[in-house]
Amino acid sequence: MHVIVFGAGALGRIYGVRLAAAGVQVSFVVRPSRLAETYSFVVEQVNGEKRRDVIAEPRRIEQIPDDATLVLLAVRFDQLDELRQNQDDALAEALRKGPAVPLVVLTPALPPQLSSLEKAIGRRAVSAMPGVAGYVDDVDDRGVVRYWSTGIASTLLDDDASGPAHSMSRDTLEVLARRLTNGGLPTRFERDVASLDAASTVSFFPLIAAIDAGRGIDGVLHDKDLLDTALAAAKECDGLAKKLGKVAPWAHVLTRFVGPYTLKPGVALARRLAPETVRFVERHFGAKLHGQHLAMGDSIRELGREQGLDMPQLDHLMQRLRTS
Repeated sequence: MHVIVFGAGALGRIYGVRLAAAGVQVSFVVRPSRLAETYSFVVEQVNGEKRRDVIAEPRRIEQIPDDATLVLLAVRFDQLDELRQNQDDALAEALRKGPAVPLVVLTPALPPQLSSLEKAIGRRAVSAMPGVAGYVDDVDDRGVVRYWSTGIASTLLDDDASGPAHSMSRDTLEVLARRLTNGGLPTRFERDVASLDAASTVSFFPLIAAIDAGRGIDGVLHDKDLLDTALAAAKECDGLAKKLGKVAPWAHVLTRFVGPYTLKPGVALARRLAPETVRFVERHFGAKLHGQHLAMGDSIRELGREQGLDMPQLDHLMQRLRTS
């Protein structure tokens, strides 16, 4: 099995390194400017086993090779959105040039982005929801990737009987699920993962956007207008999420119990008991992914209009995000 990880950010490295540790041949498609880099890929689990895995000399490639068995797409949301707006962009071209093997989308994707991706490659893509969250513990991309993985939040692969889950494709996906599970990343099949992913992303987005707009959690806590706007926008987005599909339990718990009287003590408790969690949130949802947040927010607003929903608080939040 030769798995191609398209995108060598934190998420791509977590899955790629863990697969390599399970005995899978893994290659990483990177930008041409990064082909000559030689630093190792190191991932460290924060919780549970707290294991450390390393690919000392990761294979960096520019194109998907003919011997690829499967592709894991782990690019940013804004890159998927650029593909939606321009079917001839570099990502679309690279995916089209590769062999017609199963394409598993780890990137959170909303319906317009997923539809455009499938149009670009000329076949169905397999939606997935990662069961891990991580960040690069350094000022650049050469640092160690620190991540959380729990058995409660398994990686989900879309078990769509009308999609690519047939014969050889299905067999390949089942091998992937076993290898990931054996490598310490529990993975299982579930129906309607695409809608689950979209609904959960929409539900959770206002909190992400607020952290970016406030330049960190403290910026949100000390800006009443931003906090109130984010909480009101979360209610609007929850209404849209319910139209898209079922929301993951973790997203519901977070948005349901976050409020003006619970957020501050909750953050204070997290800083005392799990300071790295707060650091992860600020880095993962901070200004580094500003472009991704803008693209995601605009796409969510577009979906709201299609559903006939008035979302003034999300509009206000997006204004704050653009001027931050």
